[in-house]
Amino acid sequence: MTYADIGGRRLAYRASGAGSPSVVLETGLGAESAGWQAVQTALEGAHRVFRYDRAGRGQSEPAPTPRNLAQIVDDLSALLDAAHIPAPYLLVGHSFGALIVRSFAHRYPQTVCGMVLVEPMHEVQFERLGPAFPAASADDSAALSRMRDLWTTGWRDPATTPESIDFPASFRMAREAALPEGLPLTVLTAGSFRNASMFAQEQRLAMQETWEQMHAEWLTLSACSKAVSVPGSEHFVQRDAPEAIVEEIEAMVRLLPRSLRVASATPMQRG
Repeated sequence: MTYADIGGRRLAYRASGAGSPSVVLETGLGAESAGWQAVQTALEGAHRVFRYDRAGRGQSEPAPTPRNLAQIVDDLSALLDAAHIPAPYLLVGHSFGALIVRSFAHRYPQTVCGMVLVEPMHEVQFERLGPAFPAASADDSAALSRMRDLWTTGWRDPATTPESIDFPASFRMAREAALPEGLPLTVLTAGSFRNASMFAQEQRLAMQETWEQMHAEWLTLSACSKAVSVPGSEHFVQRDAPEAIVEEIEAMVRLLPRSLRVASATPMQRG
């Protein structure tokens, strides 16, 4: 990893490859940016690729908390400048990362040429799916207990997440974040709940249906949207089926104007 100062704090990132657009990988809540490594390795031979650890995660220094989307977008913008990652950006966001890249595209529309969302978080997902969680039981696994706590009431408390995310404030910001007109948008939906062994079969199917309905709502944000199903994967598609993400990124790049796809003469050094 390489480090850049963004005004008194250092964030860790890895940049590799060359070309335009720059593919920016944004992580969700439950993993570090290293989870993108398979995707980055597959792309870097033909594309410039960038991933980073958000403040307080992985190898990056912490920031004042609680944190919201606006502050995270500030960090990402400052880091892209400090690391000399040129626009245009093809933004790739997993889970909570989808809300971050949506807000980034809203604030900096002239710098963004496309967006690929992987299992995107929805701003009303906790209200819609939280009540579907089974009541607590002595037989519950630790993973199920943590997940239930977050999805039912814990999401309202920033202390529930390692980054101290202020979800209520962030969701309000997300609702106001319109995408640039005509922005290419691809949404990948996995079988997250259908494949979740912690739930009974009938619960899995109902929760999966709700999850897919919310992803369909994401598709309405752009007239140039595309839905992709990855049914065999669980939530972390970048680990379970990285090739599906790579395929959609490359497909989007091929559709961009040729002027955005001219490779740089000198590849970037790997961090």
